[in-house]
Amino acid sequence: MTDLAAPRPSASVILVRDGPAGLETFMVLRHARSPVLPSAYVFPGGTVRPDDLELEVAADERQRLALALSERSDSPVNADQAVAYYASALRELFEEAGVLLVHAADGQLLTVDATDTPLQARLAATRQALQARNLSLATLLADWRCRPAFDRLVPFSHWVTPALLVARFDTRFFVAALPPGQAALHDTVELSDGIWLRPQAVLDGEYHVVYATAQHLQRLAPFGTVTELFDFAANKRIQRLSPDVVEGGTGLTAFIRPELADQW
Repeated sequence: MTDLAAPRPSASVILVRDGPAGLETFMVLRHARSPVLPSAYVFPGGTVRPDDLELEVAADERQRLALALSERSDSPVNADQAVAYYASALRELFEEAGVLLVHAADGQLLTVDATDTPLQARLAATRQALQARNLSLATLLADWRCRPAFDRLVPFSHWVTPALLVARFDTRFFVAALPPGQAALHDTVELSDGIWLRPQAVLDGEYHVVYATAQHLQRLAPFGTVTELFDFAANKRIQRLSPDVVEGGTGLTAFIRPELADQW
């Protein structure tokens, strides 16, 4: 019998920028009717799709991605797994936040002129087709004659949903900076809002976030700029973490053992 509670490979992107008052991250609000994390503010992300595996990546780049996900982690991955996680992260970032991390034909990061109406319309139509699964990431890149900017995704953490829960995810979190000339905008299919917020403002405000999101916001809060965060992210240890869960009068409560705090 198939284990229905087996965690599904997933990727999430902590998109950041330098704001007037310091580091900001883009949070999206899931619909109240969503079967997963309803009415919660989360980072853009989702499960690996079968068509993510269709992306053709050169052998040396495949090995580079596997090394990037493995060298600081206690849970190494092979090249196929690495490509799947990176492809999912890039696709989900475009689907849920409207940010397309790709290098154009001239090798530069894609920028979007706010006055270029035809480009804006093409991006919107492409995003919609990707969301509807009428388009794969591989086809998108071929149509746009671009290559994925995987170098802009920095591995940050590895979280696995506790075994007691029905919906479980094996998630690789990445950090990425908002590219110059692009703007983040939530999708209207799975989400009902998207907003740039300082991590501490989310923690101090009346925003519904799940335990994993709150823990990541606490790790982000000390950093004042994108540069500071990336200096930390590029060198931090990545430990596979699955929180412990206890059941009490108010339901299930997740927690991290003291010896693991700030060690993941």
